[in-house]
Amino acid sequence: MALSLAWADDACAQARPAANNDDPPCIEVQVNGERIPAWECLQRKLAPAAPAAQRPALPAAEQLMRTPGNTLLQYNLEGTRQRMGDAFGRSVVPQRPAR
Repeated sequence: MALSLAWADDACAQARPAANNDDPPCIEVQVNGERIPAWECLQRKLAPAAPAAQRPALPAAEQLMRTPGNTLLQYNLEGTRQRMGDAFGRSVVPQRPAR
């Protein structure tokens, strides 16, 4: 039993991410019964990590493949449904609001 607990504790320790030891811990101060959190420290810890390197330039064919369909004037079912309104599938004339 003790061996299995030691093994589970060792596996959990390996699964934890390595802590960044060069950052000091965030310390909250209490003055006259009012807690003052360390906002700057928390903002720094919660900030997204800076990208390590820029992405390599894609060839023109790959850029074209990743371009959204609406900029390439491709058919879009949801766009057609939005434009036609309740006339979609019943009429070739788009729905227009009453004047």
